[in-house]
Amino acid sequence: MNARKFSAIVIISASLTSVAPVAYPQTSLAGSAAAGRTLALQACTGCHVVAADQPFKPIYKGLVRPPDFSEIAQRPGVTAASLQHHLETLPTIPANSHMANPALTSQQVRDIVAFIVSLRGK
Repeated sequence: MNARKFSAIVIISASLTSVAPVAYPQTSLAGSAAAGRTLALQACTGCHVVAADQPFKPIYKGLVRPPDFSEIAQRPGVTAASLQHHLETLPTIPANSHMANPALTSQQVRDIVAFIVSLRGK
């Protein structure tokens, strides 16, 4: 490679690295476990045991008790992605007394998932 061609490559490479990046809205792929805990204590304790120190016990109607968050976290094969998918695809009107769609934003789902995942091994 001759010197002129090499110089052109260096100049082009340098100019590409100095171009300002395009600003895209940033969406966090991860949630905040602390925010998820706070939200879950407000929204999920009617049916689930979210934490040992939650303000009141869940009200169980029916034969099947909804799983505690720590039980969900310990299940084999449960991942953040599978939890997120489950919460985002729940039906508005559930069949057979299963969980209804809690109408959470994507960020709220990620936060609750982060909290549940943080309970593994505890």
